[in-house]
Amino acid sequence: MIPREIPFSVTAVDATCYARLRAVCRAQQFLPTFCHGLVLQAAMVDPSDPAALAAIRQATHQEVRPFGIARTDFEAAVAELSAQGAEEEPAGVAEGGAHPPGALVDPRVQPLIAWSAATRTPREVACALTDYAFEAGASDLLLDDQERWLDVAIKRAGRKEMLPPIERERSPAIFRAFKEVAGLSTQTVLGWQTGAARFQLSAGCWADLRIEITPTVHGESLVARVQDRAKQVARMRQLPFREPRQIEEVGACLRQSQGLIIATGPTGQGKTTTLYSCLGQLDPSVLNIRTLEDPVEFAIPWITQIPVGAGTGRDFGGGLKSLLRQAPHVILLGELRDRASAQTCFEAVETGHLLFATLHTRDAVGVVARLLDLGITGRQMAGGLLLAIGQRLLRRLCPACRRAEPAKPTVRRHYADQGLPEPAVCWAAEGCAECQGRGAAGFTPVFELFRPRALAEMEDLLASADSARYSERALRRLWRQGGGDSLVRAALRLAAAGEVDYRDAAALDAEHLL
Repeated sequence: MIPREIPFSVTAVDATCYARLRAVCRAQQFLPTFCHGLVLQAAMVDPSDPAALAAIRQATHQEVRPFGIARTDFEAAVAELSAQGAEEEPAGVAEGGAHPPGALVDPRVQPLIAWSAATRTPREVACALTDYAFEAGASDLLLDDQERWLDVAIKRAGRKEMLPPIERERSPAIFRAFKEVAGLSTQTVLGWQTGAARFQLSAGCWADLRIEITPTVHGESLVARVQDRAKQVARMRQLPFREPRQIEEVGACLRQSQGLIIATGPTGQGKTTTLYSCLGQLDPSVLNIRTLEDPVEFAIPWITQIPVGAGTGRDFGGGLKSLLRQAPHVILLGELRDRASAQTCFEAVETGHLLFATLHTRDAVGVVARLLDLGITGRQMAGGLLLAIGQRLLRRLCPACRRAEPAKPTVRRHYADQGLPEPAVCWAAEGCAECQGRGAAGFTPVFELFRPRALAEMEDLLASADSARYSERALRRLWRQGGGDSLVRAALRLAAAGEVDYRDAAALDAEHLL
């Protein structure tokens, strides 16, 4: 539940918005702190009151992001605003006017007027959607056709956030605008399409989108990964690891001329970004670096990148065989998905190449079982696997509203079971004006490293492994003896330092109990 005692003052109020909504603010006991035109951030005395939220949405036609404040702070802010002479303006009509006559609107959803979809061209609406997602720090923009409207949402801090929808009749033209910018076919809505687009934003910068469009029951669905190429390139300049031992081990592997480095974890956990950061430590003036990706995540000026997959007429197996005839020193692959690509990958390692790839497994040690499933022998892994990087992204606690409370006995016991010092306090953040009520301010990565050559016994066990005689429990025991540090321990240390929520860290431990 959102706390109601977050420190609050009149300086956080959007005075212009308050002047326009003064009567509604007093009736529903809220103060606007951010108003974009489609999103209204509201400091409320009772942020859990559904009737008040519904009344605010009805009056503004905006999606409300509530967080709690004390009644005394609300009353003090209202008194000061009154003393400043804030003038009341009509509150019944939001930007763009009232509901269009005859519009078919689900009673649970207000039609989107703030986008001005009726007065802008489809290309301008597509740019406005991208602009908002970029400025909001969203990782993805999502558009989904429904029966009577177009759903609009963003994914931010790992969570989907619904925004006011667009009228259904505008949907085909908006999808067509995205397709045109991405160079996709505008003649069909019956097939999957993948592409990349660039939009120039109001701030003068550029947003790069990786677009996936799929057919649905009611029309089409678009998911666009929102990227800032300038930030991505800057991020490549340094490794994302913070612990000295991890930096040392990864650096040692990057100095090798041949071998395989794998980043593993679920979808959307930053695996490719980590591998690009590893590439950023290599010298492209003396190394021929090439990538084979489905699709290319983002363009890098000093690396040769080759797209494969649907729509390109090229697959991983054929692309990798072609790459090996181009005298590369370093190759980054996308995901190892089948036996053919995995086998060709290890053959490339054996012929003297340094390869990077991704794999979907639960953790770093789990790479071994997955590669055995793909037909790779233990001997091949012992000779070719340099490093497996297991990683997760955890929500970083908002520094403005995070609070410490005494650690419960179950929490202290959990730390003791993991061989870590028991914390005196436990941190959590429930939301404030700074984080727009989310309690989170971006992500922080946690890592674990599996390096087979770190211990001779571990390398010997790996070399003798096959599908019939492999014991993952024995390998994990040797890994811990060799100094292996798990994702759970890394996450718990961050929780003790107040960087992430203990509950998020504990969830990683729960994965291994399933």
